[in-house]
Amino acid sequence: MRSLLRLLKKYSYILVFLLLEVIAILLLSNHNHYQHSRILNTNREITGWIFDKVDGAREYLSLKETNEILVQENATLRNKLASPGPSIAKLSPEEIQRLNYYSPARIVHSSVYKQLNYLTINKGRKQGVTRDMAVISEQGIVGIVLESSPNFSTILPIINPDFRLSAKLQKNNFAGILQWDGNSPNQAILNEIPYHVDVQIGDSIVTSGFSAIFPEGLHVGTISDFSLQEGNFFEIRVLLGTDFSTLFYVNVIKNFLQEEQRELEEKTNE
Repeated sequence: MRSLLRLLKKYSYILVFLLLEVIAILLLSNHNHYQHSRILNTNREITGWIFDKVDGAREYLSLKETNEILVQENATLRNKLASPGPSIAKLSPEEIQRLNYYSPARIVHSSVYKQLNYLTINKGRKQGVTRDMAVISEQGIVGIVLESSPNFSTILPIINPDFRLSAKLQKNNFAGILQWDGNSPNQAILNEIPYHVDVQIGDSIVTSGFSAIFPEGLHVGTISDFSLQEGNFFEIRVLLGTDFSTLFYVNVIKNFLQEEQRELEEKTNE
């Protein structure tokens, strides 16, 4: 109590001054319409600035929830586009077999700058995610499901030298094999494109659809550079659409015709 009294005594002149200032402002604003309006406008400006900052902070803190909602909505939209008819729960087995189904997931662990990069997502066998499913982002191709536990799955991404992808030039459908060379996590190499093919920087590279994993036409990236190698084939450097350093949410694709295609191909190769 004594400390409080000493503090009030020490700053008494300042407190009295501030009190008088407040009284003066109130008297001035109540008896002068111009000053009253200026004070109200200033108050609105200050209040608006505070509310704007508070709302900005709240928006930032809710980004995770917002992103999860957007990913779920995008997956729902993809599924509707893949199946313009009734919901998947109402489809017959024959109708389901004609679908690719998109399931959203969140990355819980990732490596980007290693030679052998891997990702882990928060979906596993209980959620219908199994080995060899395609994984994409809103930006482009991500990788393939490598292994699944009940609630998690590991992903072999493009930026792993063990990953191979059949990809093509969107403008003319010439296909080659895309592989990461272990350098930049933003680029990969497309090989086996013949020298007579029209290739230009900026051309779009998409999935070829030649495998049972990735549907045709998914965005992979754009050509950033190319050169002619021995054997009359281009070595094409592709700027990947997916930025792995900022990747948090993905979609896992279930191809309901995958097993049928694999079984037929295995029988053919016997």
